[in-house]
Amino acid sequence: MYLYGTISSYSWSDGITSRNVQDALNEINTKTINIHLNSPGGDVFESVAIHNLLKNHSAQINIHIDGLAASGASVIAMAGNNIIMPKNTMMMIHKAWTYAAGNADDLRKTANRLDKIDSAAVLESYASRFVGDKNELIELLKEDTWLTAEECVALGFADELAEEIEKPEENESNQDSIKDQILNKYLGGVAASSKKKVLTTTAIPQVLNQNESPTTVNRFSAMAKAFNFVTQNIKGKE
Repeated sequence: MYLYGTISSYSWSDGITSRNVQDALNEINTKTINIHLNSPGGDVFESVAIHNLLKNHSAQINIHIDGLAASGASVIAMAGNNIIMPKNTMMMIHKAWTYAAGNADDLRKTANRLDKIDSAAVLESYASRFVGDKNELIELLKEDTWLTAEECVALGFADELAEEIEKPEENESNQDSIKDQILNKYLGGVAASSKKKVLTTTAIPQVLNQNESPTTVNRFSAMAKAFNFVTQNIKGKE
């Protein structure tokens, strides 16, 4: 399963929704599910819902972070029984945030809600995997911490390092080599079949030498004979 894009609560979104993940899981009947994740994050409760869908599934869940698991995507990643990160991938963890408007009382209420989200949803999603204590995890969340694959393994947010998948660089020498192989394959066949049609230039002088003291007209006649000679030899050897 590939979870690529922004995590959204809207069904019409082309990103990742808990409903789409649930529908996909309902159609899977296997003992192991490999989830490929690449996302900048998104809706926190959608992320938590997807985390719980994966966590409560009976299959072994392997999370492969293909590029970035940031914000809510890192919450989803924590649901994996095994989390694999190539060396060139990253994770970002932080406290929940939102847009807010209103008077002082409204803003205080929003701040209080964010505190609850952080303690009840965000913090708990990482706590079972983090190797340190709760206060250290809180500090990392405060800092909007960006982590390399090696750092994730050290902190317990990932289990395995994998070699990055690199596309071989196309260079001119390799292209020429391939081109030469193809040309040699086909031009070689043409050249081999054409060898019987190739005549040395000595054939024409031999014909011309048959004319004793050729005049200008005789030279043209001799050249015509030479041309006929070459043509007949080619036709005769086909």
